[in-house]
Amino acid sequence: MKYLAKLSFALLLFSILGACSSNSSNDRIYEDTVEYEESAPMTEAELKQQLKDRECYDGSEYLNGSLKYKPIYKNAFSTKVKGLKLFCTLRSKATLATYKDVKAKVRFVSKTGTVILEKEFDVYEFITPNDSIKYSTEIVVTNQQFKDIASFNWGILRADCK
Repeated sequence: MKYLAKLSFALLLFSILGACSSNSSNDRIYEDTVEYEESAPMTEAELKQQLKDRECYDGSEYLNGSLKYKPIYKNAFSTKVKGLKLFCTLRSKATLATYKDVKAKVRFVSKTGTVILEKEFDVYEFITPNDSIKYSTEIVVTNQQFKDIASFNWGILRADCK
């Protein structure tokens, strides 16, 4: 049964292709009067520029990385937290575009799923193609916010091209 269905489909396909490939006299007249413009192949420089434009269109698509944090204590003898030190590694998957002024966002969440703190931060560095950088920054949090953190997520919002 399946063989018969495949065979009939193949015959139908060949008959349609055969009908499409035959030229009538009207087609020949039309072909003689229409001038076809062949586009010249793109040069290497044009291809590179096209790829760079594509990579620059949405830089966040070509960047990824990791983020870690550790508490900043009020003083050496205190257990009270005044902020967090963020350690970020950014990697570029781009082949030609160099990125700069990356904007990222980190969101800290409690064990019930409530957003405790949400901060955006900027990375004012150049990230060259197929390379990675390390970046660190600090954000202010209260001691209670730090105690309530159960997890976090982060992402890259945008990046400009050099």
